[in-house]
Formats: sequence, structure tokens, C-alpha cells
Amino acid sequence: MNIPQALDYKNAASWFSIPEEYQDTINKITHNSSVENHSPLADVFFVHGTVLDGEGRQYLDPSNPEHEKLPLHPRLAHASCFEKSARVFQPHYRQVSLEVHFDDPEILKQAYQVPFEDIIAAYYAYMSKWNSGRPLIIAGNSQGSILTLELLKYLHKNNKMPKQLVAAYIVGFTVTPKDLEECGLTLSQHFDDTNCIITYNALAQGAKQAFTLFPNALCTNPLNWRTDSEHADKALHLGRVDIQADGSKKEIPHFTDAWIDTETGALIVGAYTLDTAPPRPNFPKGDLHTYNYPLFYRNIEENALARVKAYNKK
Repeated sequence: MNIPQALDYKNAASWFSIPEEYQDTINKITHNSSVENHSPLADVFFVHGTVLDGEGRQYLDPSNPEHEKLPLHPRLAHASCFEKSARVFQPHYRQVSLEVHFDDPEILKQAYQVPFEDIIAAYYAYMSKWNSGRPLIIAGNSQGSILTLELLKYLHKNNKMPKQLVAAYIVGFTVTPKDLEECGLTLSQHFDDTNCIITYNALAQGAKQAFTLFPNALCTNPLNWRTDSEHADKALHLGRVDIQADGSKKEIPHFTDAWIDTETGALIVGAYTLDTAPPRPNFPKGDLHTYNYPLFYRNIEENALARVKAYNKK
């Protein structure tokens, strides 16, 4: 695969999303914020999931005008849930296409070195140029969660873990006890724990497999923020939010109940069964990978704010 030119993350143009005060050097793709103007208490370093699909085995090239637009949907539908609590920093990066994920695991591992280099570079540029000691949420989805998990391991190994870390949301990928140890972090046990990891992979009732669910998976229930099998009633569900690329959105409060399958480590979404779950090509039946953020949008939004406030109290 041809490797596109590396990005300079000290240049705002290398970021898909960056706070308005830093946008004077970048021609941004227009999008509508899901919340009103405010003064966020923290920052979120958000790494979006796989957006390059249907073009074969390749790296996304941020200099390609068509590729440059692709992170818009995850910015609106996923990263925006942190806007009440944080300024959003979402870097462009040379991610691998969906098709590469069906390669031999060793080939896939080698291919991931390119996007990992980008995320390391983006993180260090953000910390040196824009963080200024602000509380920090690190978050990702799917491929972005793979990369943020590796970022946390890298920082811990090199004694560079930020002291201002509020929490890490590793959504849509498996986190194991071994991963926690390699990150030097704990699994969140309470809704306002800090310096911890929150993780889950959503499945429909009856499903046992997901594209990103592997043995020894840990799980946080985003309705009650527990890690055991206790059932969380739909009364705790603050709202599913589906946001389209044009900024339009549909919101459904109290959409689902949820519980953790302790056998697989999956988050079971009561609103769907194997027969009613929205299908996605190449993904196991009942895998709700595409909806990990939208299904629990309002709960994550409220939770991020609670954790930032808890961090500031400390």
C-alpha cells in the first residue's frame, strides 16, 4: 500500500476539528455544533473510527479532498457528545481502510504502525501547543480506540502519562485486564471516577460475537456505570441521538435497557434482538458496532461532564 505524506500537527490544517480560536489558519468543513456556545472545562483528544470503506486496501490520505471530508460524520455523531465538557481536538490521520482489517493479523499489525505514528505525533503536538495544563479526556471509537489504547500504553511505558487525565473512553474495541496493566490505569467502577478507562462493545440480545469483541473483554455499562451484570433499566437511558452529515438529528430518550454479558464481556442492548438489529456487511449478526456512541449519546455526554467536575474538585 502506498503511504501518504505525514502530517504536521503543529499546523491547524492537520486537524479535522479544532477550537474556533485556532481556526484562523484552516479552511474547515462547515458543520453544526450540537450544543450552544459555552466555555468547556476540559479538552478531549478524540480519534475517530474507520471512515474509509469501499475503496480497497489503502491508507486514508488527508490531502485527498474526498478523504478529507470523511471524518465529518464521527465528528458530528460521536465526538460532539463531549462538547458540553470539552473543547474537541480531532486529528486527521492516515488510517487503514476497512478492507485492510480482513488481512492476515500480522500484516494488519504492521499496517497500523502508520496511523499509530500519526496519533503519537498529534498527541504530542496538542500537548505542547494547546493543552496548557487543561483537564484532558482521551477518547476514541473503533480504529480510533485501538490507537488510543496503544497511545495510553506508550505513554505509561515511557512515563509520559498526563497528570491531568480525566478519563479515557475506549469505545468499540476490547480492553482486557492485561491492557489495563500496560496502561497503568483502572477500569471505572463509578460514574465519576477519574484517571480510569471506560469501555464497551454493544450487542443485541442473543448475539455473542462482535467484530471488535475478543476474549477477556472488560465492560462498563453506560447506563449505570457499573462493571457487573446488574440490569440497568431504560429509565436510566437519557437519550439515543442519531446525527446525520447535514447536522439533522433524531433523539429518542429511554430507548433501551442494558446489561453486561459476563461470559463475553459484551454490553447487551435490550432494544434489539438478533432479528431486529440493523445489519452491516462483514460484521456478525447482532453486532451494534456502528451505534456504540449514538445509542448512549446523552449518557456519555452527562458522564463526561460529571467526571470533569469530579477531576476539578480534586
